[in-house]
Amino acid sequence: MLAELTGALRGGDARPLREWLASRGVDTGSLRGLPRWNADPPQDGVPSVRRPPGRADRVVEEVAGQLEKVTGEPGGVALLLLHLLDEVEEAFELSYHFGLLWDTLRGARICVRDRLDALPAAEAAAARAVLPLLSALDEEILAENAVTSGLLTAQAEASERAAGHCRETAAAARSLPAGHEPLAEYLTHAAARGEVYNHAISGVARAVTAHLENGAPLDAALAALTAAEQHPRLDDRKRVSVLRAHRFSLTALRRDADADWLRVDHGTLSLLYPFALRGATPEDVVELVAGTAADWRLADAVPVQVHASLELDDMWDGSDSLGRRYDGARAELPDVVVRDLGGTELSRFGAEIIFSRLGNHFVRFHTELLDVTPADLYALLFRAAPEHGSGAVTFDPGPGPAAGGAGAAGPGRPRLSDLALDLARDAAAEVRAATGGTNGVQAVCRPGMFQAVVAVHEASVARGPARNAAPRREVRTIEEFAAAAGAQVLTNPVTHLVGSIAEWSRYATRGASSSTVVGMTGDWTVSTCNTTLLVGLGAAGFTMSGRRMTAEFAASLDGLFAGWSDELAGHYRRTRDFQRRAEEAGADPAAADPAALLELARELDAEKIRLHDFSVEARSAMALIRSPSLVSSPVEAQILERLLEESGYSARVRELVRTMDEVAHEQLGPVIEKIAAQRAGQEDRADARAERRQRAKLDSLLAVIAAVGISGLGQILQSGYAVEATGSALIVTAIVLLAGFVGGWFYLAARRGT
Repeated sequence: MLAELTGALRGGDARPLREWLASRGVDTGSLRGLPRWNADPPQDGVPSVRRPPGRADRVVEEVAGQLEKVTGEPGGVALLLLHLLDEVEEAFELSYHFGLLWDTLRGARICVRDRLDALPAAEAAAARAVLPLLSALDEEILAENAVTSGLLTAQAEASERAAGHCRETAAAARSLPAGHEPLAEYLTHAAARGEVYNHAISGVARAVTAHLENGAPLDAALAALTAAEQHPRLDDRKRVSVLRAHRFSLTALRRDADADWLRVDHGTLSLLYPFALRGATPEDVVELVAGTAADWRLADAVPVQVHASLELDDMWDGSDSLGRRYDGARAELPDVVVRDLGGTELSRFGAEIIFSRLGNHFVRFHTELLDVTPADLYALLFRAAPEHGSGAVTFDPGPGPAAGGAGAAGPGRPRLSDLALDLARDAAAEVRAATGGTNGVQAVCRPGMFQAVVAVHEASVARGPARNAAPRREVRTIEEFAAAAGAQVLTNPVTHLVGSIAEWSRYATRGASSSTVVGMTGDWTVSTCNTTLLVGLGAAGFTMSGRRMTAEFAASLDGLFAGWSDELAGHYRRTRDFQRRAEEAGADPAAADPAALLELARELDAEKIRLHDFSVEARSAMALIRSPSLVSSPVEAQILERLLEESGYSARVRELVRTMDEVAHEQLGPVIEKIAAQRAGQEDRADARAERRQRAKLDSLLAVIAAVGISGLGQILQSGYAVEATGSALIVTAIVLLAGFVGGWFYLAARRGT
């Protein structure tokens, strides 16, 4: 059994092991969900919970329950750990949110170690041999976390520790008792494979660090990488592909070893996280911020200062005929500090939230760039991404009191994107509370909706990548800037993943064509899906600040579109509900409740008005954004137009308008027509029923009149033949009965006709 299961594992097939565990009653599905972020059901309106509270305790509890089912099997505990190891490795291939992976590995180790003494000696020895492999994978994840944080030395150290854990497993496997030979053989092979891989990764990280710091050659590292790729023990295609990607990056770095390398001597970096607030008008939000935000609690901090207007230059004093313009309120927050998992400070950013009267709100983290290399720039830009390595992002407590004041640090978040989303959601909660909590104000935001704006004021080049390479030569033309090694970091978008060390060295270099309107030598604007580069070599600082404001305005529009899309989604959901209710009412028109149809018609009319108002508001805002009247300078208006075009603004406008028309005409319109037709049919049937009832009453009345005429005949008979009192009474009674019978017969006949 052990030979069959471990043989399949060595060949990369985990199914036999999973089936064997399931046959022993192990809930493999539950174990599979432990390291996966999407295993739990989604919560309405809340992004997927990456690391829900108590997950580590849940792992210990879950693994303990499954261990009981295999404890009596030869090698059962070791096999269960190997299955869990395989599940974490699969999740590691797909996710950059490492908290769940660490929770699973560490919880399993704690659970097994606490129970080793209760196991038979042979089973305890087998379990002890597997545990270091869990520790090795833990360190490999730490190494990946380090490279996505721009920390090559930390990556090298974690990889070295992982290789050490693999050696521990190899030593323990050699000491396994008789009967465990297949398991020992598999563990020995897995440990050797892991040691070769992690030793190679450590060497790459240290070689690239030395190359970027002091220009050390890469030839030996490339030779070691090639040898590791071809090592007979490394029969894992996934790991070989990682080493190959590193080799390609090192080859690109070696190619440019003697080239001119870019340095940004002075510049600024803004990381923007746009968001929208639905349920309150932008004007009301700005007024609330100006009047009450000084006491708001935003992600464990309160604003340092609140400004009732934005810092804008005269260009934004436009000439819109309706008096609309871009302005708003600004809430300054304490500085934000990004630290690694060990507590070392990596970056420091100023922080603020911009609330716009147009609705394009955004969180802004900003910092100054002084003498930074391409590797530094790459790490700083990647700080914005939700895939950035886990760390500790907190507000700087400053010199004031640590609790309750403006500088309260709070528990921290793993990355900047998490903090930005919490700030947007807390702002929505404060607006909701300030308006009595009855308007349902919600923030529309997501972690991947960010923009980086880099403004370069001064740049230089030096021969080679060494940080302190000299002499340096000032860059004066865009051609020099674009040709320098490392410039491609600034002309490509921030990637959603890091596939290899210094992979930016393989980015395609853009040409030096300018997208600016004024073609001044040394000016360059490059826009990607999530970055904007503003190069102003030789430009006065105040002129660059105006261009930066324009770029940030264009970049912040993502939040506005997200809010509009969310609003349209609400209209679409309500329209679908109207369709369902209309279909239910149309299933049996005769049984439809007139009052319910009337109420549905009223709701449809109200929805139509809401959709119309929203459409007018959105189209008006989109037109203003594109209008030259938004800004006072025709040149700046054209620059803004260029930035909007490069960001895909026109395509987004067309898509939004198309969706609005679809909801209004293709979705809502037919429902309104259907309800109108149902009501018209119901009214026709009601009119027909009323007419028949009226005719029945008239027929009954005529019958009675006829009966009364018969009573006159009775009188004649009575007078002519002198009928006695008893006879008269009988005649009268007969006439009344006859009249009632005739009238009733006509009435019922008419009713049956309805």
